[in-house]
Amino acid sequence: MTGLIVQLIGIWVLRYAQTHRKNAVAVGGWGLLLASTWVMGVALGAELGVVWSLTTISVAAYILILNPFFTAKIIGHNRVPRNGRRMPAAPSGSKRRLTLRLLSAGPLYLIAALGLSLLIATKPWTTELTRLFVGGLSSPFFWSVGALHATVDPNLWRIFWMPIFLSLASFGIFYLS
Repeated sequence: MTGLIVQLIGIWVLRYAQTHRKNAVAVGGWGLLLASTWVMGVALGAELGVVWSLTTISVAAYILILNPFFTAKIIGHNRVPRNGRRMPAAPSGSKRRLTLRLLSAGPLYLIAALGLSLLIATKPWTTELTRLFVGGLSSPFFWSVGALHATVDPNLWRIFWMPIFLSLASFGIFYLS
């Protein structure tokens, strides 16, 4: 519990340093995050403490990164000043469309990528070592291609149903064969 409190204070200090442009304060925030890792390592054991520390720091970072998307009134390219724009206006302008794209690019395409990689790794098409190696390396590839599809395709129907279809097909093939 103490490690979590130290992490929250460290994240707050880093956030304060970022908004007020104070690099010396940021060093203190990083120091607090390291201290929280040490505290969790002492409390839970070295291996488990480091894993829990990095996991909770990552979750907090994701919350901080995604927070502006849920608090903004306008989503997309119109928030950028005109002189800083380098691309045309984004096709998605609503929170629902952005949420659907993030849901599809994240967990839905991750499940589809894992299903496709499972097929590669378990079906007998070559030696076991090659299947496991190619199956393991193909998972990030499939996920990144799916995330790219979710951010580029203007058709929200395809963005939502394609990963669901790929997941059902790959897991169906896996269990039926």
